[in-house]
Amino acid sequence: MSEKERKNYLSLTIWFNLLIGIYNLYIFNEMSSTFHLVLGTFNIGVWVFNRHQLEPILAKVSSAVKDKKRP
Repeated sequence: MSEKERKNYLSLTIWFNLLIGIYNLYIFNEMSSTFHLVLGTFNIGVWVFNRHQLEPILAKVSSAVKDKKRP
């Protein structure tokens, strides 16, 4: 696995943790389950403490657009 692929998978994993954390907080709100509150907090915490490792999404989009324009 190349370094670029590894960074991409890490970035996707961190964003996935944010989405799962928000979903768990929603479930906490609906069911009043303390387990989902703790789990959602940990998932969002992973995103908060590792977001400095993320590449900006707009940079990926703009580089992909530039690559497509070049013949």
